[in-house]
Amino acid sequence: MAIYRWKGIKGDKFLNQKIEALNKDEAAFKLKKKQIIITYLEKIEGEEIGTDEPFKKRALFTSKVPVKEIMEFTKKFSTMMRAGLTVIETLELLKNQIEHDRFKAIMETIYSDVEAGTPIATSFGKHKKVFDSIYTNMIKAGEVSGKLDFFLAKLVTSIEKTQGIRSRIKSALFYPAILFTVAVGVITVMLIYVVPVFVKMYGSVGGALPLPTQIVMNVSGFIRNPLGGGAFFAGIVGLVVIFRMLVKKNLKLRRWVHRQIFRIPVMGDMAHKSTLSKLAMVQGNLTSAGVPVLETLDITSTSTNNVVIKESLVEIKRGVTSGESLSALFEKEELFPPTYSAMVAVGEKTGNMEDMLNAIAFYYEEEFDTSVDRMTSMLEPLMIVFLGVTIGFIIVAMYMPIFQMGRLMG
Repeated sequence: MAIYRWKGIKGDKFLNQKIEALNKDEAAFKLKKKQIIITYLEKIEGEEIGTDEPFKKRALFTSKVPVKEIMEFTKKFSTMMRAGLTVIETLELLKNQIEHDRFKAIMETIYSDVEAGTPIATSFGKHKKVFDSIYTNMIKAGEVSGKLDFFLAKLVTSIEKTQGIRSRIKSALFYPAILFTVAVGVITVMLIYVVPVFVKMYGSVGGALPLPTQIVMNVSGFIRNPLGGGAFFAGIVGLVVIFRMLVKKNLKLRRWVHRQIFRIPVMGDMAHKSTLSKLAMVQGNLTSAGVPVLETLDITSTSTNNVVIKESLVEIKRGVTSGESLSALFEKEELFPPTYSAMVAVGEKTGNMEDMLNAIAFYYEEEFDTSVDRMTSMLEPLMIVFLGVTIGFIIVAMYMPIFQMGRLMG
């Protein structure tokens, strides 16, 4: 048994007492049964019995919480709050509905913290790998303003739009990726199993072979040789791993890579537009929550992994600190197009920055959709042409000696 110090409110009285219980959950249950609103609950002596803390600690490290789980939780949270339930009642209902082990353990921890009197935003903020700074700041804004359901609804919209962008990118790349995989698979099978048959046949005939035939045979021999093809592919994998490590550790290299991403034809434009849409959406949501401009820029920078964008936002923050207008600062940064800074300038003049940032997000979301369509329409025929030309070249190259012998015999 353990003894807990608790503070709480019952009726119009504030109480500060001790309670004996098997564990923290039982202590909280006993106090709730007495209709006490708990503001503080901590163990002061003894040992807890029957607690599932080991399970919770183990579950916290089992797997990453899927975004789908977070989105479903936020939707239900928003709906229940709008229906008039208290935060404690809502969290209690939601934590019992979660099936994902790690997420369930996290929500049980959050529920215990909130029940013990910890502010909601602080309780969520302890789990930064699941609930980022944007999420916790929106919760904080809702908690302070008393409009938690409103800001939870905004979070749902934000998560849905972000997931929508990701799913559209995946959909756009899915068909070309399938075609490319099939092409590589077919070419590999031909070079490993089909070409060697022709090599044996032409070896017994003798004579000089056409250049394309010799090229295909040499490539086939290289790939089939463990010290050739095997070492080559192992080397490629090694170089990719080393390059990724260097990018992670070297800021200058990472900055260069992240800048080049936006310069890739079509795909770079798509990445740029999706990033601008997300930044404007996050900034708009934080502005509507009443978060100060400097803090908004700090939090917005955490919504992207691109170093160049982060550094641009840092420069903009410095400019705001020195008294420059937000639109003029966005205009100085090359990664923010004139349209972006012009719409921010309109928001500054009209005093309706929230709506203008949402308009920017919508505008670049549409631009992103156009880029996705352009990429899809370009990549699909390119993959088909690549597949046809490569396989066609191998087939023609391997039959060229037969055609040549036919002409000589004729």
